[in-house]
Amino acid sequence: MYLKRKKILQSTMLVTLVIILSKALGFGRDMVTTAYFGRSAANDAYVSAYSLFYLPVLLFNSCISATLIPLYTEEREQRSLAHSNHFASNAINLFALAALVVSALMLVLAEPLVRLVYNGFDEEGVRLTAQLTRIMVLALVFNVTSISVSSLLNAMEKYIAAQLTGFPLSVCVIGAAVFFSGRYGVAALAWGVFAANVLQPAVLVPLLRRSFRYYPVAHSPLVRFHRLMVLALPALLSMGVSELNHMIDNMLASGLPEGTLTSLTSSYRLVTFLQGVLVVPLTTIMFSKMSRRVAENDLRGALRMTRRGLLMLAMVVLPIVAIGAVLSEDVIKFAYMRGAFTLEDVWATSGVLACYVVGVPAFGLRDYLSRMFHAVKDTKKPFYVSCVVVALNVVLNLILRELMGASGLALATSISSYIGVAIMFALLRGKFGRFGTRRSLGEMGKIFAATAVCALVCWGMDAWLPEAVGTLRVTLRLAACTLVSGTAYLACGLALRVRALRQVFGLK
Repeated sequence: MYLKRKKILQSTMLVTLVIILSKALGFGRDMVTTAYFGRSAANDAYVSAYSLFYLPVLLFNSCISATLIPLYTEEREQRSLAHSNHFASNAINLFALAALVVSALMLVLAEPLVRLVYNGFDEEGVRLTAQLTRIMVLALVFNVTSISVSSLLNAMEKYIAAQLTGFPLSVCVIGAAVFFSGRYGVAALAWGVFAANVLQPAVLVPLLRRSFRYYPVAHSPLVRFHRLMVLALPALLSMGVSELNHMIDNMLASGLPEGTLTSLTSSYRLVTFLQGVLVVPLTTIMFSKMSRRVAENDLRGALRMTRRGLLMLAMVVLPIVAIGAVLSEDVIKFAYMRGAFTLEDVWATSGVLACYVVGVPAFGLRDYLSRMFHAVKDTKKPFYVSCVVVALNVVLNLILRELMGASGLALATSISSYIGVAIMFALLRGKFGRFGTRRSLGEMGKIFAATAVCALVCWGMDAWLPEAVGTLRVTLRLAACTLVSGTAYLACGLALRVRALRQVFGLK
């Protein structure tokens, strides 16, 4: 058992390292694009077009990752590698064909879609956003293929390989901004996205050669694909609810002052950076492990993994979220305040970030709990919860937008996500009964207490240190506040004997 836990921890750390590198490069990509275009109408058009392009990417990703991994694992464990390869080949072909159809529809309907989703844009904004959308969707089939290959690699427990797709996107967009934006304007960024998506399968496919055989025309029982679609359709929304809520935020922000969309997107990218570094490594690895436990009929083992993962997520995510919320203005300064992004833009964006970042624990917990349902091939319950979350987000958006502007849109997303987590916990207990949650409440209480101390220390440091302007001074201020408050969290957690934290340090 100890060796298994150690192996999971090592895998998680390695995946985390790769994701940090990928996200750091992505962070540099966002810094470059905001430095070149700031909170301008052109940048609003780019982030809006990317959101439209990313919507089908999100839906395909939710569908493929939630269904292909458990079904491929089941086919391999219960039948044979040859059967699983036939099944996976057919699935790749099916998803690629669907992506071609969606691409064709979006090419034709780009402008009506922009008018529908961003009804606050003027004619020039609609035209430019539609143009950028058409460029990006040309590469949708390549993106969907890379999602399928990444899911197969995760099912084979080759987790690091599947995290490599972020590097081409960052490199291509940065290169497009630096070398071509002067001549082609914001359209250069769209072509950078196109080039990156074409390169992604080229990075991943060679890694499958020794583990997977692709069949261009493969025959597999029809019942398998019927089961795939039955599971996939509800998963379209359940795993992509955070992105869908963000897109709804963007829709309702299109009528607010110029630059609001850039503020929302810039803040949300920082939140996805946190999720990518803190949540994705654990959920990626645990989902494959849980799917294997279920395929081996070890449901109790899968539930134990779920409980341990929840405590690990809380222990890691909560203090970082507390620090990020308190220091949101400094985080925005560090991330974006250069070039065309001014101090006024920082003030406009930091409140949005604070309201988004408080929802990070809910975003992570909801996705993680959805994975447990998907591991047992139940995608309907997460789907129903996601419908409730999206509906609540719309209602709260309409209320809080009038009171708080863009910050209200971000806060609505966070509140609705916490409600979704509460509902999902109730459904999980209803489906599986007690799985150790009562024993975990004490540990969660200790983690919350240590997080409260961390937040108070960070708030005190923020009030005591003078304000900073300039990358070096902001970096030093952030480092000092984070170091002191993080040390307070560790000291308090160890004093309270938080089990997961003591295990990290090798203490009994």
